[in-house]
Amino acid sequence: MSRSKRKLNKKSKQPFNINRKSLLGILSMTFQEIMDTLLTKSKIKKPKEQEVLELVKRKAKKGNTDSILKIIDNYAYKKTFLMNIGDKKGLLLEEAIKDSNAINVLELGVYLGYSSIRILRSLSTEGKLTSIEANEDFAEIAKQHIEIADLSKQHEIKIGRSNELIPQLDSAYDFVFIDHWKDLYLSDLKLLEASGLLKKGAWIFADNVVLFNLEDYLDYVRTSDQFDSKFTPALREYSSSQPDGVEISIYNS
Repeated sequence: MSRSKRKLNKKSKQPFNINRKSLLGILSMTFQEIMDTLLTKSKIKKPKEQEVLELVKRKAKKGNTDSILKIIDNYAYKKTFLMNIGDKKGLLLEEAIKDSNAINVLELGVYLGYSSIRILRSLSTEGKLTSIEANEDFAEIAKQHIEIADLSKQHEIKIGRSNELIPQLDSAYDFVFIDHWKDLYLSDLKLLEASGLLKKGAWIFADNVVLFNLEDYLDYVRTSDQFDSKFTPALREYSSSQPDGVEISIYNS
């Protein structure tokens, strides 16, 4: 490995500094999640994901992706945290899809289908998105959101654990969006490599690499000769202060 490559891939320090505002953001997010869980279990309110779906069904314009995304974003900003990629980093994702000229896209982690909609509306007419989601309830909500967006024709969702479904996939991908369980980022990327599911030049877009301090993942993509990797700083979804970022890696093998 060249000296410049080693220097580029040293473990990052500055992006992972936790300031007071960032810590307060983490605590606020955690508190919101705990409160929402308690209120849902006590049946004082419906699960927030179900509330979002009902809002989209009631207020969104059929086939209008902007109206769907805006309803979801407004809920996350004004009511409680939602683990979507969010509006700011969502634009980075759309830009990456377009810049990569992606045709066959794999998404690991669907949640409400928010990122799926952003990907699908950025694809050309011949493009296809395959999504993997472990939670059946989230997968059903995502399917309905995508149907309301009129984007189902280019979409397929598979329900199950990513490490079990990845070996069953039968085509290589030129773009992979990773936003599921953080402890699976690295193992699933290696599984995609071992299964021959990454095309030469494939883009790997990983979210939340700062928020969850994914140094093992970053160290791998930054030191492996198989990848050229770049970090883009950003704020955590729906936050005005908490640092986060995305790592975009190009597969060269």
